[in-house]
Amino acid sequence: MKQSCLTNTQRVNELTSKRVNERREAMQAGLTRHFSLVTRHLSLVTRHLVYLFTRQLVYLFTCLLVYSLAGCNDFLDKEVQGFSTDKNFYDTRYKLQAALDAAYDVLQMNLFNECEWRFGEACADDVWGADEGLESQMGQLVQFRFTPSNTWIRDRYAINYTGVHRANQVIANAHRVKLADNQYSSYRDIREILGQAKFLRAFFYFNLVKTYGGVPIRPEVETVDNLVIPRSTAEEVYACIEKDLREAAIMLRARFTGSDAGKADEGATVALLMKVLMYQATPGKKSDKWEEMLRLGEFFIDGRSMTYGEILKYDPEQEDWEDLRKRLWFKPLEQNSETDPYETADTPLNSLQTAYSLEYKDYTGKDIGYINQFYLAGEFCRGSVFEVVFKESADGSADDTNEGTSVYTSHYDVTSPYEPQIWCREEIIQALFGSSDPRRAFMLAHHGFAPDGETNENPPGTYMSLKWYTPLRERPQYDGDNGKNRRVMRYAEVVLMYAEALNECGFTARAWTELNKNKAMANTISGSAALYPAGGYGQMRDNIWLERRLELCFEWDRFFDLVRQKRAATVLKTFGENKANKRGYYFREGVNEVFPIPQREIDISNGVVTQNPGY
Repeated sequence: MKQSCLTNTQRVNELTSKRVNERREAMQAGLTRHFSLVTRHLSLVTRHLVYLFTRQLVYLFTCLLVYSLAGCNDFLDKEVQGFSTDKNFYDTRYKLQAALDAAYDVLQMNLFNECEWRFGEACADDVWGADEGLESQMGQLVQFRFTPSNTWIRDRYAINYTGVHRANQVIANAHRVKLADNQYSSYRDIREILGQAKFLRAFFYFNLVKTYGGVPIRPEVETVDNLVIPRSTAEEVYACIEKDLREAAIMLRARFTGSDAGKADEGATVALLMKVLMYQATPGKKSDKWEEMLRLGEFFIDGRSMTYGEILKYDPEQEDWEDLRKRLWFKPLEQNSETDPYETADTPLNSLQTAYSLEYKDYTGKDIGYINQFYLAGEFCRGSVFEVVFKESADGSADDTNEGTSVYTSHYDVTSPYEPQIWCREEIIQALFGSSDPRRAFMLAHHGFAPDGETNENPPGTYMSLKWYTPLRERPQYDGDNGKNRRVMRYAEVVLMYAEALNECGFTARAWTELNKNKAMANTISGSAALYPAGGYGQMRDNIWLERRLELCFEWDRFFDLVRQKRAATVLKTFGENKANKRGYYFREGVNEVFPIPQREIDISNGVVTQNPGY
């Protein structure tokens, strides 16, 4: 009996213990599930917050958090000694120059250059791509069958705003520089840094507006209150671009040479201003933009004088002249010595007439030949107005860790099996050059020979442009590292823009003269004597557009040229009609002239940034 009671007691204890354990396990399981739910909830909240805020905002809040935590402990609350802060970083010319170098660095980035050729070249009708299937982001882009979430549409937007942000840092902080002396040269140095930053900002905004239409104009000084900015109209963006370029033109020397070669100068600024005006004008429709282009062409090419006030479109009721001079870092009148120049609204701009030439000559005046304009011998040559400067690292580092880029190698690779990203086909070559234009000689077919004897191993039936070629003696020591400069604007384009403006303003005979200047120079390649015939407005316009295509082909601008000529839909649909994938045929007139604002930007702004019509 006793044994039985003990056994029952043990059983009761065992049951009690079992129930306790079961309850404990149930509670633990419940807590585990609850913790899991909480964790998932926090994860979703975190992901949502990260999605909503830009990296700048997160960075700013992080800095504020670190600062507040540091302030909780007097032991940690120490003044930083010997380090740069936002209060003193820009206090010398050298620091301001470092900030400017960072803005130039965007032009050298692989992503920037990848976006340049993908939009400006691959979306048009002069090339054929290796990646045109709808399964890829690139294929969707060139077929105009993309969504606003397309990777390349997002990347081009982001990389150009990176450039805008860096240029803004220079412009917003130039006033912090403290001059150690009162020398005119000190003011000139700061003025030139500031002028280059204005050129670069205009260049990046030009890329944005011609790609997306109106975009947000970022404030020079970013704060929490202005992180989300609505879109401005295309007209407002163009007005800001013009203002930057007009001011930069009076701040910069005519042409940088020697160790300064490659910096944006007055020539580059006036040339880009002409192009910006051209993109705002409509062919066949009278406009003050055409008139201004014509006037700038007379200054640049014919040597007609132009004053500071004229290029600035200066209005004394809008800004006092001395205030403008101080804002643009001209030496204040009250500090001038008898030997210091004092610039007024009537001061003439530096002449550009003899700084550039259509002749194929290097920077010393030595003959180099047409195709050498694009090689080492042609860097900063008489026909180059602005180029992106690259310098190979020579230490094996590649991509954006050095100043070089392999972007041209991806277009022209002599190795076999050959896998280029873009090339030409026979029908494109025929449409471009026909059988007589001398520039056809610089398109190499399968097993064609480059000027230095190297054999081209691209597939049968395809052609490669020697503009993308890098001569043997100029090849980098390491793969992915290339010092080949990219020609962004050439004097030939300035002449052709001037010809187009003359024709649009009713000076057809003068336009014919300028057009044939470039054609005659191209004829020296083969000794041809063929020139464009004289004609009326329509014939002259078509011949100018043809010469633009022949001279500027494969320089990453064809798509945007078609758009501003108001004929992208017609040309691209015709191009795609007989293609297997119909590439170009799906271009929607009235919609695809601009690309969509990246969906991410719209989402982050909570709808403050709006989408383009049709997307």
